[in-house]
Amino acid sequence: MKKQHLSAGITIMLWIWIFLILVNLLARWLTPAVDFYIQHIFPAISDFWCSISGLVSWSVGENMIILGIILLIAGLLSFLLFMIFARRNRLKIARIYGHFYGWILTWIFFVRTFHFFILYQGTQMSEVLEDVRYENTVVLAIYARMVEEANQAGELVNRDETGHFILSETTQLMPEAKDCMKHLSEEFPQYKGYYPDAKPISHSYFFTQQGLLGIYFPFSMEANYNPVVYEINLPDTICHEYTHLKGNIFEDEAGYLAFRACLTSENPDFIYSGYINMLGWLKFDFGEDQAAWDEYHAIRDMMSKGVRTDLYSFVPENYYETHRHEEVIPTAIVSDVADKVMDTSLKVNGIPEGSASYHGLTALVLDYYIYDKK
Repeated sequence: MKKQHLSAGITIMLWIWIFLILVNLLARWLTPAVDFYIQHIFPAISDFWCSISGLVSWSVGENMIILGIILLIAGLLSFLLFMIFARRNRLKIARIYGHFYGWILTWIFFVRTFHFFILYQGTQMSEVLEDVRYENTVVLAIYARMVEEANQAGELVNRDETGHFILSETTQLMPEAKDCMKHLSEEFPQYKGYYPDAKPISHSYFFTQQGLLGIYFPFSMEANYNPVVYEINLPDTICHEYTHLKGNIFEDEAGYLAFRACLTSENPDFIYSGYINMLGWLKFDFGEDQAAWDEYHAIRDMMSKGVRTDLYSFVPENYYETHRHEEVIPTAIVSDVADKVMDTSLKVNGIPEGSASYHGLTALVLDYYIYDKK
C-alpha cells in the first residue's frame, strides 16, 4: 500500500470522525430531528440489517465480539513481533496497522452513533410522568390490582416439580412474540415492520455473570436472549429486546412496552411473564407514610405461592456451581464492572441519573392503569 494512499485514507478517516462528533453533539440539541430519525428512519434501517443477520440462526453479534477479541490479541502480538524483527520497516508497518485498526474503530464509532448513541437523545416517554405524584392510596390500589391480576394469570400456567413456571408445550416463543409486537404497533406505529427470530446466546455463563436476560447488538441488529434463565423471563425478555430493534434504547421504556406487548397476547404464558417481570421492576417511594408502607407489605403478602416463586427468578439455584468450570473472572467482579459500565454509559449519553433511570417505568405503568387500562 503506497504512502499517499495511506495518507488519503487517514484524512478521510479524520473527516468521518469530525462528522460523527458533530452528529453526536447536534443530536443533544435537535431532539425533534432525533425523534423523527427514531420513529421513521431507524426502523427502516433496522428492517434491512435484521433481514440479513436473521438469515442465520446463530448470534452474529456474539461472534463479532469473539472475532474482535481475536483481532485485538493477534494484532498486538504480530505488531510487537514486527517491531522486533522488521526494524527497517517499522514506520511502514506502524502506518499499515494504524490504518487497519483505525478503520475498524471508525466503523465502530459510526455504527454506535447511528444505532446507539443518538437514540439516547430522543424524547423519553416518562420525562413528564416522573414528575407526577399520585396519592399513595391510588398507587397502592393499582399495585393491589396488579398483584391480583398476576395471581389470576399464574393459575393458568404450567409449573415444574419445584413450583417454577415452565412454558406450555403449545407455546411458540418467536411467532407469539412477533404477534405481540404487531398488536403493540397498533398503538405505537414505530413498532411495525420485520422482526427476526431472537437468538440464544452461546456463551451464556459470562452473560449470566452480568445478570443479563437479553442483549441488543447494535452492530448486527439482533435481539439476543440468555437461554439458561428461568423460562418465566423469556416471553417478556424477547419482546423487550424487540423494542430495541425499532429504536427504543431506554430500558424503562423497553420494560414498559414489553409488558404492554405481553398483555396483548391471548397466551397465558406471555401474559403471566409480563406481570412477573413488571412486578419485579416496580419501585415505590411512600416517604415517611408508615401506613402506606404497611399496606404495601400487606399487598405483597397477598401474592400467590406461584407468583412469589417466580418473582425475581433468574437462573436455577445450582447454575453457578455446575458451570463453575466456565468462569474466567469471578462473578462478583464481572457483575460489578458491568453495572459500572452501564451506569457510566447512560450518564455519558445524557441520562444523568444513570441506572436509576430504569425505574422510570413505574410512572409509565401507573399512568397506563389510571388512563388507559380498562
